[in-house]
Amino acid sequence: MKKLILLIVIVCSAITATAQAPKTELYDLVKKLLSDSTGYENVGDWSVGAPKKFPIKWKADRLEMSDDTSINFFRMGTVDITLKGKSFTQDKLPVKWNIMLKGPRSGYTSFSIVSAPLCSDMQPKYTLDSVFGKKPFKATLLKSCDTKTLAGYYYYELKLPKKDIAYLKLSWVSVNGNTAVRVDCYDVYSKYAAKLDCAK
Repeated sequence: MKKLILLIVIVCSAITATAQAPKTELYDLVKKLLSDSTGYENVGDWSVGAPKKFPIKWKADRLEMSDDTSINFFRMGTVDITLKGKSFTQDKLPVKWNIMLKGPRSGYTSFSIVSAPLCSDMQPKYTLDSVFGKKPFKATLLKSCDTKTLAGYYYYELKLPKKDIAYLKLSWVSVNGNTAVRVDCYDVYSKYAAKLDCAK
């Protein structure tokens, strides 16, 4: 009887552990998602059938097709993100971050990470330095739209150690003191899809 109870406890613990994605630093997630530098342009591995490759709770273990040609195929999920070790809550509940990988069937070429819902813990106008901290990276600010608190972005060329060059847009929307943050990351070929108009 004791063995049966112990087995039930172990199985329930394993189910709980797999149901919740572990906390991950934004920098670490971006680094995992970027392609390794090989001298050739690569696409990302969708990791279908390999749920532990990324700290993401996938909505489905398959690719889905989009009518939007800038997306083509995609995978969606949620991830528990921290910024320099800080987690965020809204109304005493943890803020969820939605993630979408996008690209051709052969592999993803861009991804978006969005905090939801609007959160009073977050601030508008996060820069790459303020979210990556002292982690190793080189970035060149290519364009910015930061004259208004309500909405804006910073758009960078980004190089992480041993990774291909990427183009990262860090944007925000802020309403009544509550802010949502969005990270859009593109490879050399998908950066055409970056929306760089300023909100009016």
